[in-house]
Amino acid sequence: MKKVTLFVLSSCLLLTAAYGQLQVGDQAPSFFLKKQEGGSFYLSRVVGPKAKPAKRSPIVLSFFQTTCVPCKAEITEFEKLQAEFPEIPIYLIDLSEKADLVTEYIQEFDLKLRMLLDLYGVTGKKFGVVDENGRALLPNSFILDSDGTVFYHHSGFKPGDEVVYREKFAFLAEKQAQYLAALEAAKKPAEPVAESKPKAGSGHGGGLEVGQTAPTFFLPRMDGGSFYLSRTVGPKVKLEDRTPVVISFFQTTCVPCKAEITELEKLQEEFPGITIYLVDLNEKKELVAEYIKRFDLKLEMILDRYGQVGKKYGVVDKRGRAVLPNTFVVSADGKIYYHHTGFKPGDESVYREKFVALTKQSAE
Repeated sequence: MKKVTLFVLSSCLLLTAAYGQLQVGDQAPSFFLKKQEGGSFYLSRVVGPKAKPAKRSPIVLSFFQTTCVPCKAEITEFEKLQAEFPEIPIYLIDLSEKADLVTEYIQEFDLKLRMLLDLYGVTGKKFGVVDENGRALLPNSFILDSDGTVFYHHSGFKPGDEVVYREKFAFLAEKQAQYLAALEAAKKPAEPVAESKPKAGSGHGGGLEVGQTAPTFFLPRMDGGSFYLSRTVGPKVKLEDRTPVVISFFQTTCVPCKAEITELEKLQEEFPGITIYLVDLNEKKELVAEYIKRFDLKLEMILDRYGQVGKKYGVVDKRGRAVLPNTFVVSADGKIYYHHTGFKPGDESVYREKFVALTKQSAE
């Protein structure tokens, strides 16, 4: 018994090992496992195309063992996150241990999370958590999107990791809420909607046009915390608290982006009632920090690290290519008021005209 315990503990510490694990964007392998309380869990019934639309939801699969110390630390944080985000079920998958041992563990720590039993490590091997020699890298957690793809993967656990998890959970929770709302709306008979033509100079962004509702999102702010579009514009915000915003996608290596940012900084001073947000696309936070420092930027900065929001707005195509700068002016009611791609001298005059008109509209 001592040999087994020592082996498991040492495997918990191999946090830098790599066992050919799934990568973000990969389709998670399907499986079914016994539930600790009885019955079976089928992944295909919760995520992916075979799951009923109303039953689909993002989920967390966290592989662990009862003797793994960092696993217990992660489980403690997961229990808090499960209470905060009940719409994203968390499944603990015990790896290669007997059911009665897991039962004792649950009772000892009064665990409430869902528990699955991978008694022979077959699912662990599918997910790359267990290597050919039976060694495991633990804890090892996968967040799956409702389509069954890997949205986020994390191995090991240290204080502070729960902050990253919370950001991922919040993003998926909002996405799930929108999905369920769309399902509900689809049940109702469609109402005739008057067509609205895009205004001149609006451009196009993956089908987005002037007059359409801007896709909601949340992203981390450069200076900490998160920005939620739905808390700034649109029907969920109190009328007196709504303010128009500008969402400008850019990258630090984009020359016309820098030219546009220079003009947007002047416009921000001239129109303080319209908040301008620069959205850095697919770059590391450290690189953005250097860029801000080099040019002494004062505009609000948010980070679209994996291009999720860029795709929503049609800035990033299916191949990951982006047209930059790419800027959307969103009115207080949450509608796209103006859209502009690229930047050349004189474009700032068009922005000023739009800002003046939008400011008057907001005052009314």
